[in-house]
Amino acid sequence: MPQVYIIVLNYKKWQDTLECLESVFRSSYENFSVIVVDNDSQNNSIEHLTEWADRSRETSAPVHPISYAVFQNQEITDLGSPNLLPRLTFIRNSVNAGFAGGNNIALNLLRDQDAYFWLVNPDIVIKENTLEELVKFAVLQPPHAIIGGIIRSFSGNHDLIIYGGAKVNFLSATVTQILKPGAVDRLDYVSGGCLFTHSSNLKRLGLLPEEYFLYWEETDWCYRAKQMGLDLRVCPKATCYDKGSTSIGRNFLADYYYARNGLLFIAKFRRKNIPFVLFFLGVRFLKRLITGRWERAKGIYRGTMDFFKMQPDESK
Repeated sequence: MPQVYIIVLNYKKWQDTLECLESVFRSSYENFSVIVVDNDSQNNSIEHLTEWADRSRETSAPVHPISYAVFQNQEITDLGSPNLLPRLTFIRNSVNAGFAGGNNIALNLLRDQDAYFWLVNPDIVIKENTLEELVKFAVLQPPHAIIGGIIRSFSGNHDLIIYGGAKVNFLSATVTQILKPGAVDRLDYVSGGCLFTHSSNLKRLGLLPEEYFLYWEETDWCYRAKQMGLDLRVCPKATCYDKGSTSIGRNFLADYYYARNGLLFIAKFRRKNIPFVLFFLGVRFLKRLITGRWERAKGIYRGTMDFFKMQPDESK
């Protein structure tokens, strides 16, 4: 059975992370370790989670007994091999490094491992067979395949949210989520909420790009993989349920990072399209103004301006 490292990034929402971990430790697949990176939550998240791990070990609530350790991010870089880690590892990051920066602390340990890793959002709850299905699917694919799962709503009728990933709209710097199996060949990236692949891809592609901070990181990583000829696949039997509760919602920050990072992505992969993206951003900005969503309009404006501040001055 291949080894799998499951990486969960927590920021303030330890209750969601706890429920995610409970579902993970009920998995029918047994050869896995979990690394939880706390992105400087400053709300005692790790203390709450270790209390849960202690209680679970005493009551034997999960299928697997849980041994754990807590590290500072500086300590984990000196560890060497992840084989020395217990079943559950908590890493305290000293700053909020964003999605890529937080996950990269764990991914950096796995570069030389003959193992799979699985990025799981903390507001995801999985079925008992989800990990088993991912492994069964992955071993039948090329080793460089990047694999997504089926993400459904946690509540209500468990409506389909995303079938593996999405397609990039290169004129507007937006994405269209894939919602049916027949559209999988249009995948430009696999959702970072459920991304499964072999650790050898970290040598091919490097770590997640940290200049984005929030949104578009896995888009960049997977799209570069696609350009290099790596396969983006979807495991149809791997089901995750998304509570959506760790999202920053629709506010200034959401519009800021989505606008700024969409431009960063287009500048990297389709720079000639920037004028078109700016036009569509202008349309979105005006819609926010007309409907009285001032903070969101401000987010688009500030994100666009900060994108240009990040660009090198080509006149020098």
